[in-house]
Amino acid sequence: MSGVLPEWVQQMLGIRRQAGEGVQWTLEHAWPWPGWLSLLLVALLIGLIVGLYWREDRTVGRRRRLTLIGLRLLLLLLLFWMIAQTTLVLHRTGLPYLAVLIDNSGSMGATDPYETSQAQMLRRRMKEAGLPEEPLSRLNLAKMLLLENDSAWLKKLRRDYQLRIYVLEDSLVGVRAWETQDLEELQNRLRRLEPDAPSSRLGAAVQTIFRQLRGADPAAVLLFTDGITTEGPLLSESAALARRRGTPLWIIGLGDARPLRNMKLADVLVEPVVFLDDLTTFECHVSAFGLEGRRARLLLREEGNPQILAQTDVVLGPDGQIQTVRLLYRPSREGVFRYQLQLEPFEEEFTQEDNQRTCTVQVRKEQIRVLLAQSQPDYEFRYLSNLLRRDRTIELHTWLQEADPEYAAQTPGALRIFPVRREELFAYDVVILGDVSPSALGPTALEALAEFVQQPAKGGSLIFIAGPRGWMPQAYRGTPLERLMPFELRTVRMPPPDLPLQESFLVEPTDLGLLSPSIQLGETLEETRQMWRRLAPLRWLLEIDQVRPGARVLAEHPTRTGPSGNRLPVALLQYVGAGQVLFHATDETWRWRWRLGDAAMARYWVQTIRSLSRAKLAQGARWAELAVDRREYQRGEPVRLRVVFADPRQAPEEDRAVSVVVEHRQGSAQRVELQRTGLSRGVFETVLPALPLGDYHAWLSAPSREGPPPATDFQVIAPPGEMTRLQMDITELRRAAQVSQGRLAAWADAPELLDDLPPGRHVPLETLPPTPLWNRWPLLALFLAVLAIEWILRKSYGMV
Repeated sequence: MSGVLPEWVQQMLGIRRQAGEGVQWTLEHAWPWPGWLSLLLVALLIGLIVGLYWREDRTVGRRRRLTLIGLRLLLLLLLFWMIAQTTLVLHRTGLPYLAVLIDNSGSMGATDPYETSQAQMLRRRMKEAGLPEEPLSRLNLAKMLLLENDSAWLKKLRRDYQLRIYVLEDSLVGVRAWETQDLEELQNRLRRLEPDAPSSRLGAAVQTIFRQLRGADPAAVLLFTDGITTEGPLLSESAALARRRGTPLWIIGLGDARPLRNMKLADVLVEPVVFLDDLTTFECHVSAFGLEGRRARLLLREEGNPQILAQTDVVLGPDGQIQTVRLLYRPSREGVFRYQLQLEPFEEEFTQEDNQRTCTVQVRKEQIRVLLAQSQPDYEFRYLSNLLRRDRTIELHTWLQEADPEYAAQTPGALRIFPVRREELFAYDVVILGDVSPSALGPTALEALAEFVQQPAKGGSLIFIAGPRGWMPQAYRGTPLERLMPFELRTVRMPPPDLPLQESFLVEPTDLGLLSPSIQLGETLEETRQMWRRLAPLRWLLEIDQVRPGARVLAEHPTRTGPSGNRLPVALLQYVGAGQVLFHATDETWRWRWRLGDAAMARYWVQTIRSLSRAKLAQGARWAELAVDRREYQRGEPVRLRVVFADPRQAPEEDRAVSVVVEHRQGSAQRVELQRTGLSRGVFETVLPALPLGDYHAWLSAPSREGPPPATDFQVIAPPGEMTRLQMDITELRRAAQVSQGRLAAWADAPELLDDLPPGRHVPLETLPPTPLWNRWPLLALFLAVLAIEWILRKSYGMV
């Protein structure tokens, strides 16, 4: 027989051991007979004793006879003990090693959600362990387990093993050992330990531990970790090495295996300067983890003001999926405002710090100068001119090709002749050109109109309105305005003029069109869709088939298609030179007054004119800005580059004409191409999916202007995912425990796991002098006492 001598026995025997040493015991004997003969003799004697007592006086109860049989067998055992000359032999041994690896990476600083009662219990235990009650981080849970109850577990581990405590560090080996064995110093180091290791190299750390303990494999490796590995081999890969060395991994899992629930708001985009009472779009990106299918609310406020200005609901997608969300708001006051977008937080969110973003918007009250030209005062002209005159932000001038002589004198803002000179035309912000004959305008006016749109000095906006008279657009083939058309003129077909129009249709905005401010008839996207369905149907439509590659279809016929198979467009937008061109393939927007009055038509036209005139607000601003959504990225995260032209007229006409040079500080560089986003002429973006570690400088290479180009700096750091994937990797921990033939337990079950740690192999150092146990006086006294008790009981039972 052998085993580890209990502490109390060592104290009773006066044995004093050094640090790192233990005491084992064995029992030795000098029994002279072979084992088979000894077993046979014992069996015969037991049978003889039981038989004799069972056949003795039957008047004595069974219980009393069993008591006497037990006493006689005890006497027999004591007799054999003395005959065998049993001796206690003690051995001083070297305690087995136990490696304790405490994960102190950044993810161990995460605080998992707990129920109120559980959180209160943990705070109480933290306080009793001499730790701060907050935060209830994973690392603090590991400290609590080792330090609570006056460091009971730490003391037990030091007593039963040669304890080696390791923590992670940013080095080639990835782990650092605490050399001290002093209890007080270990306690102090544990209390000071912070989750500051920049990466989790768990697999490499285990391999390093085995290298450092070569020749003295530990009884086990005890890990306090959440299982997240960000660099190097996985823990399960190193578990195979542990199994070959005969050392199991005993793992205390810390953290929640479910994805930590969190929302993130990023990449806010809004026009820096807008018109008063103009529908302004706030665009942002929303992503979430652990909240798929939940409905979140996005709020818009002025910073420091609790009043909600606008809101919309967002159904959160799968983990990490980025959704583009737009919020619409009409500023009602002039000035510079700091707006705050915020996702209403959920109670179980990991952090609320990334739920909000702020942006600055200047709201200005400016008059827009508009020229409306038409051949005759049809319904479109009359209703459109009346509603534009009523808008105080628009200064309207009109010109009619076939007007009566007294029209210009009697109508406010009416012109007798179309502006021909370049400086006269350039005084306007928007020109609306209806079904006018090009010959009525003249070559000089046509050249001036083309320059009005294309020249960087102006970059005005031109709206074409097709009409049944056939001048717009067919008559403009071969003129300077043909290039401005967002389609091929040769593919245009007019409805038959001699056939009555009996079929009507509802205008249907495209997905791209719904992003345009002019299309936003409601305060939300859903309300806008409903409003378009409620508008009165139209009848006359110019058939356009081949749309130019750079054109954007904002609205279309719901069913009819052209020869190419595409739906017939109703409204098209194209960037030409420094300006914009909007083409209406119908002149019947006046019909929208039928069901909803002037409100829908007025909102559409006023918003369209304001949207086309926003370049007017950018005068005096820096010509372009290059930005990233943040200054620091973790390796593997996409880097979003965005170029915003303060004056959209300065933006290139082509969608892919903007490029940025991204330079690594160590010398490498790459040129990347940005693409125009949606309907915003002055915004270009690109995403760099994976950049190496380091510091970067990015600058706008095309287009270029005099002076230093717009530039920005950012940094890519390691590791990938240390603080992005925070849920405990329970799958990896289970695999590591299984491969190494160890065990895994949650922190709540840690006491049971620690109780069952493998004892390890003790290394014999010294055999102490043997202690005979067979000739001790207590043994003889016990023998005589048992004999006397048996004799007394027999007498009391009336047995001979």
